[in-house]
Amino acid sequence: MVDTIGLPLYTFRKFVARKDKNSAQVIGIPWYTREDWYKMKALAADKQSFHANYEQWLANTDKSIVLLTNRRKFFERLNIDPIHYAFWCNQKSLHKNRKSRTAYTQHLLHKKIKRH
Repeated sequence: MVDTIGLPLYTFRKFVARKDKNSAQVIGIPWYTREDWYKMKALAADKQSFHANYEQWLANTDKSIVLLTNRRKFFERLNIDPIHYAFWCNQKSLHKNRKSRTAYTQHLLHKKIKRH
């Protein structure tokens, strides 16, 4: 499965939110510190969907950001806190996998857009 800019979904997750029909699309990018990335991988039920290490994840994410910038797309880096993510998943009875990471990033993007 591939997102709209041609990158595998495990490399780059696309989250789009709009305030209204006339608003520009904003693409949410899950962002991790090195320590948090390893914590997220440890939490994950689908560890095989993660890159081998933080450096590979960062390189692929940076490549995606360059592509978005070159295509003049709006994006927002969203810092993912593993503790908040795990709590959110537990509240919603969700497995800690790609689907819930996607939903959580989308949740953070919507919250951020509502604040502005």
